[in-house]
Amino acid sequence: MDSAQPNPTWCVASQRTAAVKELAQALGVPDFFARALLNRGVRDADSARVYLSASTASLEDPFTFRHMERAVARIQQALARGEKILIQGDYDVDGSTSAALLVNLFRLLGAQAEVSSPVRSQDGYGLNERIVREAAARGVNLMITCDNGTTAHREIALARELGIETIVTDHHTVGETLPDAVAVLNPHVKEETVRFRDLCGAGVAFKLAWAVLQRVGGAPRLEQAHRDFLAGAQSLVALASVADVVPLVADNRVLTRQGLRAMPDSPNPGIRALMETSGLQGVPSGTDVGFKLAPRINAGGRLGRETLGLELLTARGYGEAVELARQMDALNRQRQSLDRELTRMAEEIVAADRTYESERVLVVGHDDFHAGVVGIVAARISRRFNKPAVLVATRDGIGRGSGRSIPGFHLYNALNECAPLMHRFGGHALAAGLEITRENLGLLRRRVNEVAERHVVRADYATPTLNIDAEVALGDLEVRGVQALTQMEPFGEGNPEPVFASVAAEVAAPPKVVGPGKGHLQILLRQNGPALRAIGFGMGERVAQFKRGDRVRVAFTPRISTYRGPAEVELELKDIRGQ
Repeated sequence: MDSAQPNPTWCVASQRTAAVKELAQALGVPDFFARALLNRGVRDADSARVYLSASTASLEDPFTFRHMERAVARIQQALARGEKILIQGDYDVDGSTSAALLVNLFRLLGAQAEVSSPVRSQDGYGLNERIVREAAARGVNLMITCDNGTTAHREIALARELGIETIVTDHHTVGETLPDAVAVLNPHVKEETVRFRDLCGAGVAFKLAWAVLQRVGGAPRLEQAHRDFLAGAQSLVALASVADVVPLVADNRVLTRQGLRAMPDSPNPGIRALMETSGLQGVPSGTDVGFKLAPRINAGGRLGRETLGLELLTARGYGEAVELARQMDALNRQRQSLDRELTRMAEEIVAADRTYESERVLVVGHDDFHAGVVGIVAARISRRFNKPAVLVATRDGIGRGSGRSIPGFHLYNALNECAPLMHRFGGHALAAGLEITRENLGLLRRRVNEVAERHVVRADYATPTLNIDAEVALGDLEVRGVQALTQMEPFGEGNPEPVFASVAAEVAAPPKVVGPGKGHLQILLRQNGPALRAIGFGMGERVAQFKRGDRVRVAFTPRISTYRGPAEVELELKDIRGQ
């Protein structure tokens, strides 16, 4: 099976010229900036100002959740009675940050809350009977789940039998019924009254913390200490929103934008230590979170230190946090090595089995896979072959797996149609986790592909697409206009980084290869103005395709560089083709 990606199809967005001109004039920005805003659903100057400011004033009130009053009343009762509270998190970024957020909230309120996370090799993911029984033995009265619990009917029923009441904070796909909990805070509940439904788990936990602080303060305006706490807590939501790939729009955009800005001076010593260990200074970008911060937080959960992320993000002092961040960094390097090896193995398995070519979903299992990194490898395999991928690590007859999907194929719904084959599963449209016996793995592979045959047209897998905001002449890319594009950050799911195209650029100098390995393509391009430096990461092998004087079509994201002194525009190539 050929793993080489075909050339992407360019999809250039179309907007009415009159609408572009009107928005550009109202905001005082270049036409290409206005087109990028229009492509993200920003239709007029007023909505553009709200979008660009990303102010917390636009956040939806937490009490729009239909069960929020119940949840807050039960927490107030627990605080008044001095009850034992358990925060039940999970070992990924979202589960760790949401649990840390609530642990730190109870510290602020002068109450100690226990915290737990499942052991991946023993428990899989989410809430389980062992955790519930051990909590009951310790005298826990109230359990609050973070980033899990919506489908834990049996475990929450057991908790109630043992004298523990439960509040669920979650964002995963909801089944036909809800568990017997005091309150279920999940924006995907069908009857939910909250308007914005795309929060991550940490976003839901943030809304709960905000609501609690509104009530315990007893005044219309929050106390300064409570406002400071919420400002710092937004950094935890930012980490989770990027890592969990939720759409960075509406409340998610606000919380992520403000949270990233707060990170360099965060009151949370764990976040500061994490940034230092990752080599980051200043305000991090969404890319920094996705490729530097989130993988480190995830490393512990992947390699047997499930509580490491929680320990870091709830550390009381900077010295303690630095030591934990260093341990996290070492585990992440180990994870990277394992990731590379298992990616190679999975690619070889797919390439050796010709039947995968005709299948719409790649289901791959092996005894030598590591359960801690199958999610990362599934994401790589999905991107490489442009298909949903489910990878399963099997041991002693039991498989623990993780899947990643592509836009247009709802992975959780597909697995739900295969539910009888699995012990348990959970997730959402683009990602899922599961447990299954080795003997049922082949049945799952066949069944999920039958589901895909019914729900997906073959064109979905034909070629990848490259969405382009507008065609623009390179000579129109002035420093001020390109700098203004940074107001659209943070970029990620639902708010992609702008990509533009120029269809008649000239190669102004012989291209060359820079960087290690196969290298990167560096090329000077000119069109109606001075030549601009362009870099195509990983495109070094294409250097012989172009020479000085060639006319080319390029898709790119413009950047501002100060490497050689004054600010100047450079291009990060997404694609380059001859005329």
